[in-house]
Amino acid sequence: MTEPTPDETKRHRRTVVYQIAARLADDSAIGERASLRRLNYASPESPAFWKITVRDLDPLMPALERGRELHERRWAAILRGLAEVAGAGLHAPGRRLGEAVAAAKIDEARFVKLLRAHGDALLDLVRPLAHQLISKGEPVDWDDVARLVLSDGVPDEDERTRRDLARFYYSTTYKMSATTQEPTA
Repeated sequence: MTEPTPDETKRHRRTVVYQIAARLADDSAIGERASLRRLNYASPESPAFWKITVRDLDPLMPALERGRELHERRWAAILRGLAEVAGAGLHAPGRRLGEAVAAAKIDEARFVKLLRAHGDALLDLVRPLAHQLISKGEPVDWDDVARLVLSDGVPDEDERTRRDLARFYYSTTYKMSATTQEPTA
């Protein structure tokens, strides 16, 4: 059996995020969403988290114990925010994070702080990001958040992911400012 290519892993991660989001958006998932929203990423002890881990995330987890624990912590932060977003009906495949943040008019400094954060500091910012987007009613593709969190510290991918998110944010910000400016005579 061959190892999956990075593109296959990326597609699989996206598919898994979309499947989990669809389940969490269902009215029957109220208890699961509530449990995930209370998750502590440092010690994810929720049965809802472990059920998702076993059912959906195992193929995405590293085999080695140390790497697996780190990924479990990261996924706990991702799922905590996804439970918020999906529960509000705001998970939208294809709606880039940078675009959503710009459309929500979230302060540029907050977005830059997110892009510069690493480790636990990054994980701490995921849930407030979800709350900010929900408060503005902005849909988002939560796979972008998963990509950011999971690429943290991964050579080449970390920087590429952060640049990609920044590119969408600033592109959207520029387009929005260009459409609001009055034409000069």
